[in-house]
Formats: sequence, structure tokens, C-alpha cells
Amino acid sequence: MIPHGREAIDAKGVAEALGMAYKTFRNKGGAEHFGLQPFVPGRRKPLYDRAQVEAVRDGRVLPTWSIGTRQHPDDLLDEQDVAEALGITYAAVRKDRSAGRLPGWVDVCGVAHIKRAALRLVIASRPGRGVGGGRPRKATDADRQAG
Repeated sequence: MIPHGREAIDAKGVAEALGMAYKTFRNKGGAEHFGLQPFVPGRRKPLYDRAQVEAVRDGRVLPTWSIGTRQHPDDLLDEQDVAEALGITYAAVRKDRSAGRLPGWVDVCGVAHIKRAALRLVIASRPGRGVGGGRPRKATDADRQAG
């Protein structure tokens, strides 16, 4: 999740902002060497806060923000965050997104994200259980006599 009002950059953007080649950045130990933490540790492509990167570059104290204290409608959620929020599997989110059942995605450094408010609107507009589709009901004797 990228909190509202914060700009995200990937590792290549961090290296560029620090004025070094990406390979040099990686050889030095990456973001951990500079004390940078990604927004969500453990993701395949970690994203970092631009304000913290600029603070490291300028030799200032790293700015800190409270994490997980509130949910803003403009927070950006990635596919794994959406799966956790909806209580479904990551594969189901990817399938729904590719099929167009979850519209409103934006690309942030090559990672798809959706605003929390847009996700709520999409989920609220979905039909409920048992609406359309599926196998027809079995015909009963009453149905056959009325037909």
C-alpha cells in the first residue's frame, strides 16, 4: 500500500536520486545500506518513499509517518493488498483484473495499484450471491404440470 500523499519510486529510481548507477547501488547493499524501508516489505518489486530517499541524499534525518493508523480513500493498494482486503486469493484478484471485473487500476513504477475508494465502489456495484449465471434449477413436478 502506498499511503495517500506520498510518492513512490522503485530501486532504480532510488539509485538515480542518489546519483549512482543501479549496479553500484545493488553492490553497496541496496536500500538497506541507506536505512530505507519499502512501503510493504517482502513484495517482489519494493517501492520506496521519495521523501525518505531525498532526505538520505541531502543528509537529513529520515522523515517518519505513522503506519497503519488510518485508511484514506486515496491510498493505493496493490493486488496483494486487494486480495487481503477482500478475503480472496491473489490469483482471483489477478483474474478479475485481467477480465475487466476490477477496473480503475493505475501503474506505479510497473506495479498495478487501485485506489481504496475505487475498490469500494467496484465491490459495491457487484451483484450479490445467486445473481445470474450458473446451472438452471432442476424442474419439479409442479413446474411440469404448470408448463
